[in-house]
Amino acid sequence: MENSKVSAKNFVEVWRTQNLLDYVLSDLEKRVKRDRPTKLSVFFTGLSAYLPEPINLFLKGESGIGKSYNVVETLRYFPQEDIWFLGGLSPKALIHEHGVLLNKYGEPLDLSEKPVKPKKKDYESEEEYREALKEYREEQKAYAEEIRNSYTLINLRHKILVFLEAPEFETFRMLYPILSHDTERIEYRFTDKSAKGPLRTVKVVIEGWPATIFLTTDKRYMEELATRSFTATPEGSKEKILEANKLTNLKVSFPWQFSEETEATKCIKALIESLKRQLLDDKTDVLIPFPNLYELFPREIVRDMRDFQHFCQFLKAITVLHFYQRPFLKIGERRFIISSMEDVFKALEVYSEVFETTRTGTEQRILKFYYEIVKTKESWYLSEITAKYNELHRERSLSSDSIALMLKRLSEIGYVDVQKEGRLNVYRPLIMGEEKGEIHRILENRESLNSKLETSFKEWLNEYPKNTQLFYYKNFSENKWGETEISIDEASRIILGSFSIENFSSVKNGISFGYPSEEKSKLKLENKLEDARKTEIRGFSPNSEFPKGLIPCEFCAKQGKPMFFATKHDLELHVRAFHSGEKPDYVR
Repeated sequence: MENSKVSAKNFVEVWRTQNLLDYVLSDLEKRVKRDRPTKLSVFFTGLSAYLPEPINLFLKGESGIGKSYNVVETLRYFPQEDIWFLGGLSPKALIHEHGVLLNKYGEPLDLSEKPVKPKKKDYESEEEYREALKEYREEQKAYAEEIRNSYTLINLRHKILVFLEAPEFETFRMLYPILSHDTERIEYRFTDKSAKGPLRTVKVVIEGWPATIFLTTDKRYMEELATRSFTATPEGSKEKILEANKLTNLKVSFPWQFSEETEATKCIKALIESLKRQLLDDKTDVLIPFPNLYELFPREIVRDMRDFQHFCQFLKAITVLHFYQRPFLKIGERRFIISSMEDVFKALEVYSEVFETTRTGTEQRILKFYYEIVKTKESWYLSEITAKYNELHRERSLSSDSIALMLKRLSEIGYVDVQKEGRLNVYRPLIMGEEKGEIHRILENRESLNSKLETSFKEWLNEYPKNTQLFYYKNFSENKWGETEISIDEASRIILGSFSIENFSSVKNGISFGYPSEEKSKLKLENKLEDARKTEIRGFSPNSEFPKGLIPCEFCAKQGKPMFFATKHDLELHVRAFHSGEKPDYVR
């Protein structure tokens, strides 16, 4: 019992660490190499299943690139009873495998309880037999009426649906209103026949919005749903292939090292179980206290409206992961977890990696082909562009038919214009800059982003309902959480994090924000960068306080706010985004 208390206390300490996301990635990296955007997309899609509006995710990419592997390994952290791995599913298979028969009152109905006709030999007199027969007919009539009024319920709320193959068209048509979040409950009728019984009309009720992941997206009828979803593509680089093969080799050479769950895996599983319990009442949602957040987002095409909604869903999922580090607001019976500035930064970092694949609904391989080759010249004939591609990819050349398919997709999303010159097609690039550049530019200017979010938060405070209560989970003690009421001053400090604590003060009538002078700010930044340049991390001593397996950021360490990362690649992304784009010497 004592050990379980110690374990729970250790788990809670991890759940409250600022580097929680990198803790998850560090453990997942042991089983899934690279593919950071894909792993995080799958992870947060799974976590969104417990939110009011879950995420739909499409994984696109050539066969063997690791779509299924990413999903299966990442979803290991989630309760397996919540995950449905579905093949090419027919409506009847969906109903029989996942439906529950209920009576009109919503109570389970057992078909085995069908009335049994009495046998004459079991009764001493004719009168008793006739009475039993009469009672049987009444029961049979009531049973038939109950069957007529029954329905099959498929409850998808808080489920994670993984479509290993594209569902049959009829199944997709049946599920579409739910998957596209048009309605939370739909009724569907079809005829069914049991092995011995007659044909009967079955009423099916599908209820609740699930989180969904599609691994096969080659059916045209699914394209409309793809516009309402995230799209990500696993990496296909030589580096990933090398690391994946090395991992496979280690698994067959040292199987005992991979047979048991790590302590980190147990800790993350426990966290998700805990978050699920917190969110299952359907009265908890996430509040984003930045009413001007939309100003940071692209707004050139109609699709950007839906994509901003997707981004908000993603931000909510990241906030939920940090549930035990965020304040929450209670309004009546509802509870709202409040996103922080750090949640916004992390959401922008991850979303920037899947922004263009999501916006275009196109796999990364085709977009890379566009930027690497198509846009380097004003126009191409198919034979020219095929020759150019194969010149750059000698180890994996493609036929002109394969190149033509990629050009067709680029034409469909408005990246390429196709015109006829005689009998030949001429392909001309239309997009000259990278679509994801806008979000990258926002991330690179961290000082400006901080300022905009703080200004936006001030606007939110002006509308903040003063008669509500704010709470926060205090430190873990005696194996219990302490839910404690806090002031708006304390909540604001948590929401703004370390970015404004030096310039943040409470005043009698509310919150005031102060900003250092431009010269002072510049001097602080220059000193910080100079200090970081003087230190070069080569390794870790046995007595180091750094978490095992994680790489520290020297810039953050100098500020007294240690940050750790799963890989050098993640560290480099962090440095670029949060430290003026300056690379410390140890980032390669």
